[in-house]
Amino acid sequence: MADSAGDDPPASDLEILLRTAGFGDSSVNHDVPAVAARLPGLAQVVGVTVAGPVIMNAVGVHDDPVSVGGPIRADSHRIALRLNPSRLSSTLLSDPAAHVPPTLRLFDHRGNTAHATYLTENSDRLAFEALALDGGGAGHDGSGSDSSAQNSAGPQRVSTTASRRDDQVAQLDAILTDGGGARLASLPHLDCRRTVRLETRAVIAALEHAARLGLTVTFATAAPGCMQMRQDRLDGAREHRGQMVLAAGSTRVMVNFDLVGECWVTWPHGVWGRTGSLEIYNRRGECALVVTQTGAQAPAVAQAWEHLTTDLAG
Repeated sequence: MADSAGDDPPASDLEILLRTAGFGDSSVNHDVPAVAARLPGLAQVVGVTVAGPVIMNAVGVHDDPVSVGGPIRADSHRIALRLNPSRLSSTLLSDPAAHVPPTLRLFDHRGNTAHATYLTENSDRLAFEALALDGGGAGHDGSGSDSSAQNSAGPQRVSTTASRRDDQVAQLDAILTDGGGARLASLPHLDCRRTVRLETRAVIAALEHAARLGLTVTFATAAPGCMQMRQDRLDGAREHRGQMVLAAGSTRVMVNFDLVGECWVTWPHGVWGRTGSLEIYNRRGECALVVTQTGAQAPAVAQAWEHLTTDLAG
């Protein structure tokens, strides 16, 4: 019996791009850590991560990517990527047309876009062309970035479920390992009375309040295998009919709460002890966005965030 065309799996983003006019000369590379290690050499770019109901874009220079198990890097100037190479399949460098900027895309294990880096007029075009010509190559400084070094050392052992002992690294790496599904399933059974599921309206109100206070927050937008992070002062938060835009410096995070499945406040250990963290999951049980504080914040800023998240927990 002949297969029906309707039974064919949908084409991946990579397959669609390679069939698109103007993309035929694009450069595909399967050594994702090697290519990612050279992202900082592109100078100022726009980094975009799409994670279901969440879209994050930020302007800046890439920091050296970090793999699972590495330190948390997030500031207001650099685009920080936290990668799980085992869930990434390839990269694509393309310069298809004058009206589309040169782009470097990272694809997940299904061939769908996990992250895209777009060149700007302030980017290093020669570095981009060199990257395309040599197909990626070794790390940009010869010593290798955290991502390539840790990948060569073998897979990191990560617990994907939530625990009272979790620190922020464990939280983020659990999400990077399987999308956060096991973590979400374990949250209702966690022995921490302040870990609670939240109504979306409460999360929206909390983010709006954080913006009014001008709190410094860290965003972590999680696509399969790639988490884009940025820390900055929350300048604005506006919601209309379930669509919310968060502005922090040169970063924008858009959340479609109509497509959100669950929201939780959790308490992994950070610099100031247990730190409130908003975890936003899509309808498939995958974590799309974490909003928290990382690093050494001023005591008043850390206390204000703690009060806000504690009030959410009830």
